[in-house]
Amino acid sequence: MSTNLLDWANADDPAGRLHYMDSLDNGADGFQPLRLAIVDNDPLTVKLLAQAVPRWVPGVQVMWYTQSGGDAARKCTNPELAPDILMLDMSLNDGESGLDVCRLIRSDTDKVPVLGITSFSLTYYAAKLAAAGAQGLATKSDSSMMSLAISRLRRGGTFSPVSGVQFETTEEAHRRIISEPASTRPKLSAQEARILDLLSQGRKYAQIAEEFGVTESSIRTQSHRAVKKLNANTLSQAIAIWVTGTWQ
Repeated sequence: MSTNLLDWANADDPAGRLHYMDSLDNGADGFQPLRLAIVDNDPLTVKLLAQAVPRWVPGVQVMWYTQSGGDAARKCTNPELAPDILMLDMSLNDGESGLDVCRLIRSDTDKVPVLGITSFSLTYYAAKLAAAGAQGLATKSDSSMMSLAISRLRRGGTFSPVSGVQFETTEEAHRRIISEPASTRPKLSAQEARILDLLSQGRKYAQIAEEFGVTESSIRTQSHRAVKKLNANTLSQAIAIWVTGTWQ
């Protein structure tokens, strides 16, 4: 059973809490306090999540929440502020990418499991997020999925909602990332990256403009800027480069 975020905040015993309780192995968890932190670009959503999660996951205490990925990365490397699990939105503001924030955190520490959260395609994000060093991914609107993911991560495991995609533990991901050469990934703004993501899913300029609350010409301008940054000849080529990661 799935519920939306407003339902989570108002429900006395949502499906996610029941699912999570059923997943406990005879109380071995002991309902030890779990220090959780949340990053989401939307001020209303992050506040609703902070209210909802402790109501449907036993023992959760929200340490802090923020709209800034940079702020979250700094806190995750501070022993006094680092949470037991970080819930990280994939779509952030001000040129930030949830994928980049995750990779930054994982390159700095082999602690703090990262659970990616999104309202968009899990299939699109899963492999990319695993490569960025996260331990799982869940849909914001599915309380059962999120509670099960938190249960897995709090025990030191991982959670993948997409067949064929495996996430690593924090230690495994940290070792891999610090051994990799410096990334040559082009630096697109968060909005440019999101536009290419949506175009790759078949969305039209007008639909994207309506979602972002801007004009269609603004979306076209940003997509053409992304084409140049990716050294592509056409928008189709830029989308292919971005989705497959075959930049030069």
